[in-house]
Amino acid sequence: MFISSNGLTQADLESAIVLNPLIVSPDTSVMMAIAQMSGVRTVCPSSRETDSEIEALHLEVRSSCVLVVEANKLLGIFTERDVVRLSSQKRSLENLCIADVMTHPVITLRQSAFTDFFFAINLLQQYHIRHLPILDEQDNIIGLVNHESLQQLSRPIDLLRLRLVADVMTPQVITAAPSVSMLTIAQLMTEYRVSSVVIVEERSPKTHNQVLQLPIGIVTERDIVQFHALELDFERLQAETVMSTPVFSVSPQESLWSVQQVMQQYLVKRIVVTGKQGELLGIVTQTSILKVLNPLELSHLVDVLENRVSCLEAEKLELLQNRNNELEQQVQERTAILKAKAEREQLITNVATQIRSSLNLQDILDRTVKEVRSLLNCDRAAIWQLQPDWSIVAVAESVANGCVSYKDKKVQDMCFAPDLADVYRNERIRVVSDIYKAPMSDCHRQLLANLDIRAKILVPIIHNSNLWGLLNVVESREPREWQAEEAMLLRQLATQLAIAIQQATAYEQLQTELTERQRTEANLRQSEQRYASLAAAAPVGIFRTDAQGNCVYVNERWCKIAGLNLEEAQGSGWVKALHPDDRQKVAAEWYSAAQENRPFQLEYRFQQSDKTIAWVFGQAVAEYNPAGQITGYIGTITDISDRKQAEEQLLYNALHDTLTGLPNRNFLMERLELAIQRAKRRENYHFAVLFLDMDRFKLINDSLGHLAGDELLTLIAQKLKSKIRATDLAARLGGDEFVVLLEDLRGIEEAVYVAERLIQEFQVPITLNGYEFFLTTSIGIVFAQDNYHQASDLLRDSDIAMYRAKAQGKSCYKIFDAQMHNQALIRLNLENDLRKALEREEFIAYYQPIVDINTQNLIGFEALVRWQHPTRGFVSPIEFVSIAEETGLIVPLDRWMLYTACQQLATWKTQFSSQLPLKVSVNMSVQDLRKANLIKDVETILAQTGLDGQCLTLEITESMLIDNIMETIKVLEQLKRLGIQISIDDFGTGYSSLNYLHRLPADTLKIDRCFIQQMQEGNRNYQVVKTIITLSNQLGLGVVAEGIETQQQLQSLQHLGCEFGQGYLFSKPLANRDIETLLMGMGHGA
Repeated sequence: MFISSNGLTQADLESAIVLNPLIVSPDTSVMMAIAQMSGVRTVCPSSRETDSEIEALHLEVRSSCVLVVEANKLLGIFTERDVVRLSSQKRSLENLCIADVMTHPVITLRQSAFTDFFFAINLLQQYHIRHLPILDEQDNIIGLVNHESLQQLSRPIDLLRLRLVADVMTPQVITAAPSVSMLTIAQLMTEYRVSSVVIVEERSPKTHNQVLQLPIGIVTERDIVQFHALELDFERLQAETVMSTPVFSVSPQESLWSVQQVMQQYLVKRIVVTGKQGELLGIVTQTSILKVLNPLELSHLVDVLENRVSCLEAEKLELLQNRNNELEQQVQERTAILKAKAEREQLITNVATQIRSSLNLQDILDRTVKEVRSLLNCDRAAIWQLQPDWSIVAVAESVANGCVSYKDKKVQDMCFAPDLADVYRNERIRVVSDIYKAPMSDCHRQLLANLDIRAKILVPIIHNSNLWGLLNVVESREPREWQAEEAMLLRQLATQLAIAIQQATAYEQLQTELTERQRTEANLRQSEQRYASLAAAAPVGIFRTDAQGNCVYVNERWCKIAGLNLEEAQGSGWVKALHPDDRQKVAAEWYSAAQENRPFQLEYRFQQSDKTIAWVFGQAVAEYNPAGQITGYIGTITDISDRKQAEEQLLYNALHDTLTGLPNRNFLMERLELAIQRAKRRENYHFAVLFLDMDRFKLINDSLGHLAGDELLTLIAQKLKSKIRATDLAARLGGDEFVVLLEDLRGIEEAVYVAERLIQEFQVPITLNGYEFFLTTSIGIVFAQDNYHQASDLLRDSDIAMYRAKAQGKSCYKIFDAQMHNQALIRLNLENDLRKALEREEFIAYYQPIVDINTQNLIGFEALVRWQHPTRGFVSPIEFVSIAEETGLIVPLDRWMLYTACQQLATWKTQFSSQLPLKVSVNMSVQDLRKANLIKDVETILAQTGLDGQCLTLEITESMLIDNIMETIKVLEQLKRLGIQISIDDFGTGYSSLNYLHRLPADTLKIDRCFIQQMQEGNRNYQVVKTIITLSNQLGLGVVAEGIETQQQLQSLQHLGCEFGQGYLFSKPLANRDIETLLMGMGHGA
């Protein structure tokens, strides 16, 4: 099985000696020795022939150590393990002498004593060394041997194939993470006296909690030598950057022979052992393989094999002794089986015979269950028939004494569903030895227990591929292990019963069909008599043709619909009644239906001599003779003219506005798409879209009511149609928005001309319900060629232009350009960002001081919102407040501002003391005043912040007072009851009227900055400011002037008797920290 040491010649042994080992003197530096060891490895030959493999092996051995010699005497040895030891100690190798670190004395072997292969192996294992120098009789160095060179002498193939990796692998593997330093690797090798460290990654599998180590690389002593030769920094060098990867691996169940092959092929000394998930289980080295060749191992293997042979002999004898007994038992069992088989076959024969001799199905079923129960010796045998509601009825049954009968009783199994029927339909047999151990639903188990069933076999009875019923045998009291032969018998009986059912059913059907045929023949004679009367009185037109489509019969209704009499319709005359545009369509469909052997069905028109059109739905089927040949066609026509008219009306309604009769959005979009396509096909084709919005329609509609508004919209539609060409289109989008499509224009001038005519038309007063009023329109114009691709883009751009016209002053038009679109996009993006700004806390409260302009004392602040946009920086309130008002975002923004200002003022009042009470003013929008929960929200904010209501002023603009002034006054009075002061902001710019001013619960008037900044002695603005101050004094109201920026403005206001003011002359709006600095500077210390 393997080569013994006695089979090796002296020449074989000497071939294992590695000649010309590396030799250095005692004073050689360690780095020089490492360089020599590393240098030898680079000379490894590339060929894989046998001689080259041996040469490569010898180079490997020579590179793994150096011998220290002086005066031809061996003083010591320096190996890769010594390099690892020095590395782990972090000793500097630069000035270290080899004599200081070499291993001595050295274990050697004389050449004359090297006569036994195992003797050398035992020396290596006994002294735990890897290199064994060979000396001659004069102690001169001949060479050296190690595990690798000795292994080449013996190739015990059979022995290695007998041993598994699991038998010899080392399970305790020293591992390290990829990120550890090479210094740590060297220390591990030294501490555990190993020649390699496996680099692993840890992974936690989903199936269990144990962490798996996955080998990804390996670092060996030889690598340490190489890294020293390259002068690498071991403390900084990470293992994952220099490890050898990938790692060769084997499974524990592979033979050592496969390991040996991998080592020889890839010149590696170590192979890791991995499990099914790639986890690390152990490692196999060349030393592990050599252990197998140890004489003690060989002796142990012989003992194991001899013991195995002995066990096999004993087992063989026992098998022979038991075989005779088994044969005798088999004869007895076989005899019983043959007897039972004969009885089963006889039962099958009896049932089959009865089926052939009788058509009485009930007799067959009753006899079958009786003989089955007798043969199987069970408590019950029954045949259950499946009912339409998935219940079952016992149509035949045989029971033992003492058992309950279920004959003709209905059982409803709530667990029995159509999908379970499909299972039985596939002829699946259900065998249950014990209902309390078999897998089934609880409800089904309870049902079986109620039916006195402990064990059962259910066999489906299939009739015409459908589940007809179940053949059932039962044990009521005890479990029973049913035999396969019993189940097979029942399957065969079920097949015979299916034949009996088929036979009985066929007989019944035959009798039924015979009776039915006699009745049908009698009815047919009566039917033919009634047919003539029915055809004449039928509400649909009836016709018959021959095989070629020539008319042979039509009833009176057909004649009335088609406008022809019977004689005119004969032959091909009926075709003349078809509408000329439909004749080819009818002929084509008639031919197609005949070719494809399908019914003729088509909607088409008849045209009578007076041009009256009748829509019909015609259908016809072929008539056949007994030979299957077409003899003609019979069909009907149904008058569907009313339905067609209704469909046309529905189509019209779908494309027109029900109020004005103008085309609606759907119609408009189709026409716009057609215009776009026409512009792409035709060169120099121009068209224009005019988007109109009535400027004061909402006011009129709210004032006069919706009925008047509807009349007004009708008048607008009439005006539009009267000012455009017949080829143009006027459409209503909805509300008071209209669109005009002008096609085949020579230039933009024509579109402008139409727009100007429409504007002039709507400037004429309109009289409605006795009222005369003016209704102007704003128009946006898009002039298009082939630069548009979607109708929606045309509407979008014309809408943008219309809004620009409104912003310009209404009753005008504006032509769209690209800049408008860009501005609309900017506004849209700003609106989207505004919706997220509160969530992202992008708003900041600034505070502008309000002072007594005579004493310069600080009396309070106006809270102003600022938006710190993440990309645009500070956004002016002028840009976003109007958007917030339009979108309704102004309400949450105002609530945030009110809470922030109240909280901040409460903090300042706690932090700073002042003889003058500080107040804060917060702006409120008209939408805030319309909110039902405004008062509750304000109360909540004052309670949460702890601010006294007397320290809060709410500013509202004049324009907010115009709409529902009485409701506004009611809300302001409720706010006043909370101690809050009310200030009228931008006074003088809006609805200024003494009619409401004296009734408002206001405390202060704020003069708008536009008057202050242009206030000069004697001019109009000066007089306005003077009037407001005088009016406020007379009404007992305070006055605050906004936007004071110059000393001259201040002096004028002081002269006029103004009390308070704010503006850049005193201070610009400030952030929190700047206000705190201001208060501290004014002496409002804590």
